[in-house]
Amino acid sequence: MDTDIGSAFDVPGVIRGLHQDLVDLRSGKITSKEAQVRADIAKQIFNGLRLMVQAQRYLSGNAKSVPAIEGSEAAE
Repeated sequence: MDTDIGSAFDVPGVIRGLHQDLVDLRSGKITSKEAQVRADIAKQIFNGLRLMVQAQRYLSGNAKSVPAIEGSEAAE
């Protein structure tokens, strides 16, 4: 993946959203149930990101070098 995972999934935006939810909960703009549902969704996003990072580490740790094939552009 060429882009940073945190940027691709807008981790700063998710965190800002959680912060705003807390502010809204404290001011009475959303219910505790709404805040809980939003927090659960954010938790699932972070679980997905964790799995992606683990998979990338696993794959990069087990990657083997492949020799260039004669006549290909990579061999030049």
